[in-house]
Amino acid sequence: MEVEEIEYKNNLLFYTILKNLIKCKLSENKMIMLAQLIDENISLSATQLIELLKGNVVKEDVKTYDDYVTLLNLCNEDNYGMWCDLVLLSLELLLAKNLILEESKAYARSQYNESIDSNNDRLSFNYDMVNLEFPYGQRVISALLVYALTDVKRDYEFVLVSSGRTIKDMNKRIEEVTSKYKINANNIFMIIMDESINQSIISTAGSTYESRVEGVLRSISENVRCRVHDKFIPSVEYDYTFELDGKIYGVSAKRTLRERYKQNFEDVNQLSVDAMFLVTLGIDLNPEKLNNIMQRHGYFVVVAQEVYEAQDYFKNNKRVISSKNFNTEYLRKLFAKFI
Repeated sequence: MEVEEIEYKNNLLFYTILKNLIKCKLSENKMIMLAQLIDENISLSATQLIELLKGNVVKEDVKTYDDYVTLLNLCNEDNYGMWCDLVLLSLELLLAKNLILEESKAYARSQYNESIDSNNDRLSFNYDMVNLEFPYGQRVISALLVYALTDVKRDYEFVLVSSGRTIKDMNKRIEEVTSKYKINANNIFMIIMDESINQSIISTAGSTYESRVEGVLRSISENVRCRVHDKFIPSVEYDYTFELDGKIYGVSAKRTLRERYKQNFEDVNQLSVDAMFLVTLGIDLNPEKLNNIMQRHGYFVVVAQEVYEAQDYFKNNKRVISSKNFNTEYLRKLFAKFI
């Protein structure tokens, strides 16, 4: 596929307008006001319209005024008609953006909650995969909704059944702009959506592996501490320590190991804890790594139930615990044998 220079420049202008509109941080009412001012005064010259817009919508004493002026300065006599069309389309898309974000978040969250509710083992491999479902699902459903929003060829009226928002007029505008300026509204708007989705996912992501380990530890012990240095060897730091029946146990929580299993690799006899637990999914814990760990007295490894069941070298080692058995009752029986 060969991209013509004019096509590239027009799409670049469209993206730049979208980005600058976002920087302006306009409220919904302000976006509607800007759209109305452009629509009602498009017969003016470029200079006249820009002067009119400078005196309205965003005031000079507002922090985002410079961003607003930058948006207006993208307009000149040569690109006046296209600038107006692209700003109007951008405003309509941005007014729909938050709706898409909330719809996708709600849908992905409901699917995530259903999957989580059916899995009680927070350290299992299945639970770990489900935990990725929310951020991944949010991206997938957002992409599907953006496509539905910008697909000018579809034969149905509403993009979102739950909101019932009609987008016939938006589709008409997209079709006109696409035809006139070779704008790819779907791909360019998806760049904007990706950026917003990433920010949303950061603030609403599912629990981390470490936080899930902490939750399990708190179901085992009433005394769980985070980021604790060893009393005898201060350079050794535990992700967690927990107390059970008067003894203190160190925990290193690593979703996957790579070479990090060598960290804090001191013999327990030299440490201030009574035993050491390495909690991991186990997907990259091969026999060689396991043997290296088990050379140390007082070390135990906790792996995901599915991974434990799949490997004989886990099941044949009494100091390897499946996540399903990582509980108070099982640990007491285990400690009676080894500690």
